[in-house]
Amino acid sequence: MAARILDILPAETLISIAGHLDGIAGPDLSSFSLTNKAFHAAATCFLFRHIHILVKHPRRLQRDVDSWLAVLGRTNSARHVRRLRMTFLDKSLPHSDLYSPDRHMILPVRKENSFYFKHKSSENRRLRDAFVDPEAWTPMIRLLEALPGLTNMVIEHESSFSPLLLETIRTHHPSCRLEINGFDLHCSEGAAIDAHDVALLLAPQLHSISIKEYYQTSIAHTNESVMLHLIGGLSPNLKTVKLEPFFGGRHKRKYDADFKNELQALIVQTLDHSLIPGKDLSKILKSSELGSLRSLTLQKTNPDRLMAWFKATDFAALRHLRLTASPGELPWLTTHARFHQLESLELNYNEVIVGPRPAWEGVANRGDVAVEFLAIMPALTSLSLEGRVPSPAVQFALSKFGGSLRKLSIRPSYGSHSMQEYPRIAPQDLCVLSETCICVRDLTVTITVPTFQTSSPEMTEACESLGRMRSLRNLYLTLRHSELEVRAGDGGCRRRARAYQRKFETTIDADAAGVTPAEVAKSIWETICGQGCRLELLQLDTIGDWGGTRKSDRVNQIRRVGAMGEGVVETALFRENGKLFWRE
Repeated sequence: MAARILDILPAETLISIAGHLDGIAGPDLSSFSLTNKAFHAAATCFLFRHIHILVKHPRRLQRDVDSWLAVLGRTNSARHVRRLRMTFLDKSLPHSDLYSPDRHMILPVRKENSFYFKHKSSENRRLRDAFVDPEAWTPMIRLLEALPGLTNMVIEHESSFSPLLLETIRTHHPSCRLEINGFDLHCSEGAAIDAHDVALLLAPQLHSISIKEYYQTSIAHTNESVMLHLIGGLSPNLKTVKLEPFFGGRHKRKYDADFKNELQALIVQTLDHSLIPGKDLSKILKSSELGSLRSLTLQKTNPDRLMAWFKATDFAALRHLRLTASPGELPWLTTHARFHQLESLELNYNEVIVGPRPAWEGVANRGDVAVEFLAIMPALTSLSLEGRVPSPAVQFALSKFGGSLRKLSIRPSYGSHSMQEYPRIAPQDLCVLSETCICVRDLTVTITVPTFQTSSPEMTEACESLGRMRSLRNLYLTLRHSELEVRAGDGGCRRRARAYQRKFETTIDADAAGVTPAEVAKSIWETICGQGCRLELLQLDTIGDWGGTRKSDRVNQIRRVGAMGEGVVETALFRENGKLFWRE
């Protein structure tokens, strides 16, 4: 009867109802679309808005694209697709080099060791090399041509992009925003640069890119030097740059002095053939104009690297900054940089420096350094503090930004080579947090407690403090056990740390005295909601502090479901390779 009543509503109203159900677990959008034809027509605007394809092999890509085209054609939903994400997934070669001279080398491997040497087989090497052929991208081109309303495309791939991809984006999707993740232009000695990769970097559709950085102390790496060129005006619409640390076998390669000349020649050739109106090549290549980035991620820094990026882009125009820095680098930024438009800051305060001299040598008070850096920030809406963040810096951040913050993350830890006492967030500190951060909706926090017993005074105080945050909706809580800790320390003590972990692995579980982690999460949920907080999501994790940052392999989650949030669902998420996955 209810479905018949809704049938008389206009299509615009049904679409609005479908939009309200989008993202809700139950009743979900799929159930709504299966009610009748009118409901299905309204739901198709949201059901196929995002498409994600895992690319494992050209034949597999061909089958996936054929399946998607059949579904989109049968439901007449191709016009509703707005975002396409293509992830090139090749687990067989996590540290391989596409242009490496030994990529075709086959080594004899014993049968009992075949699992550990799987990446050396010729079959798995062909998986990566197959997409060097431009024709292997043909299925993706067919899919792009069938999506007239595409506004955003994400490609997670290293290099050797097909010229067909660039031509299709230019002709069929000139207004589509392109995002490239994991880009790597660095070739081995003697290998030429792929001209199509350079052309893709100069495309006006490129808005975001994440690249692999290999050096911790040098800015002379190929990938980073390319980015410093692009943000100087060559890539007109580039707004987001992320430098991702990479610890594979290529990080020790020497910088090729001829690479810069070869790259510059390819840039001139590409711009000349593109016939971009209003572009004077001589002025572009010699321009000292600052880039107009809105988001920048630098996870490995030193004074030279900071100065290079400071000269290349305008820090005053940044909206988001993710930075890993030490007490020796923050004073330079405090003196020279200004962040007038910054809204989101992610600071990893790191004191572990690879080198003979520590970067903070001569710094009197490391806590004051962090406080002075935070003092130059405008009113932030999102803040993340990680690493060895001093307690005065945390307290200052809460007092300065508490009224404007909507998203907050505080995860103190120490480096694996540090023997110093790490900073802690105790349940008493949550009282200050609940009083100052009254508008926070998303909170990620790691607190230290002597026991995981929910009936303990420390746990009760922490939950009641969190419950007084009326705006809190999503809570990602990590409990760190203060009594069961062991550090890796210096001199290769990780092996003893792991042995200590195995010895006391059951101690943390037994600490709950027969109470399962799911019951602990349920008790925390009920205590927080009992204080009047309308919590929508809780993820509870535990950490025994083995060597610094290792967490449990299982995370307990509780979330509200239903259009009005009347139901509660408890699930378990499992951590694999640093990511959480749901299993039945």
